[in-house]
Amino acid sequence: MTAPPWWVHEARRCGRQAFLLPVLAALLAFTAVATGSGAGVVLDRALLSCALPTAAALACAAVLAREPMVELHLSLPTPYPRTVARRLAWPASVTAIAALALVALVAATGHHPGPLTTLLELSGLTTLLSGAAIWATVRTGSAAPAAGLIVAAVLAKLLLVDRVVPEGTAQAVPALLAGGWLLSLALRALRPGRHPVPGSAMAPRTSAPGRHE
Repeated sequence: MTAPPWWVHEARRCGRQAFLLPVLAALLAFTAVATGSGAGVVLDRALLSCALPTAAALACAAVLAREPMVELHLSLPTPYPRTVARRLAWPASVTAIAALALVALVAATGHHPGPLTTLLELSGLTTLLSGAAIWATVRTGSAAPAAGLIVAAVLAKLLLVDRVVPEGTAQAVPALLAGGWLLSLALRALRPGRHPVPGSAMAPRTSAPGRHE
């Protein structure tokens, strides 16, 4: 009996949330926009711009947080950051497909005039929230701080950034850069020899043999 390919193994390690969350968020955003009467245009716009990036970031955090054998990965020939990047490619791919489908469907309904602007905004916010979620999860070893950081970032966008910064490139480019920087910091912290803060995913574990934390 042959072993499954590495990509099948990584998909299993990601868990169902890596595939379900982005799809469900895209369906929610499309339903809100397609059935909106106009009175709730602010809510519709918020769901369209934030639902999918939020779900993608939560999925990335969950993928990292559910890994119970970090020390074992560090002892393997394959660098652990490469394993993490390879595993995160699954929620990233599902999110990209969901984003393209969402923008295409919304454009087909005629409810939103700028599909390229929407796609750019989704890409920027998804990169920013996912980078922040991955960084927070790596530093703390838990998805809970990442969820709090995601909520704070989304509220800051809706209540502050959208009021002072024009939509489109002005928001997307800084978000892409900041998200990429946070992701690089997180992957760098996973390298052997790094010393993250206590309680992080890289911190030594002292639990008794056979106990799973």
